[in-house]
Amino acid sequence: MITESELVTLEQNSNRQLAISSQLAVELQTAREQLIVSDQELTEAKLQKELLQKQLTDVLNSSKKQENLQKEILKSLPPSAPGVLREIGAKIGIDHYVTGISYGVSRRIGSKYIGLRGEYDWQDKKAGVWVTYAY
Repeated sequence: MITESELVTLEQNSNRQLAISSQLAVELQTAREQLIVSDQELTEAKLQKELLQKQLTDVLNSSKKQENLQKEILKSLPPSAPGVLREIGAKIGIDHYVTGISYGVSRRIGSKYIGLRGEYDWQDKKAGVWVTYAY
């Protein structure tokens, strides 16, 4: 036989278990909804990652093409200063007549030029040779 106080205690325990069970059901439903949202966010993150990887690959390929193009352009450009300089000169006397001529060749070594110049003065009938250095 169950006494009335035991029956009341059982009923109270049963009501508490029902309340706990209902709260757990609500929390379970909330967790399921959060799981669905998390799965959607994970899918979106994976798609974003794939898109970013594709963009990175495209940028790297474009950069490599640009680098190769720059190398080709640099190969096709003439050097900033010629390797060999040639000069022709005229010697002018006091009365402004041409009295001689000169010709020189200089070769670039590093950033400087070393050369040789020969000249002839037909008025004085003298020839000369010069070593030149330009910087």
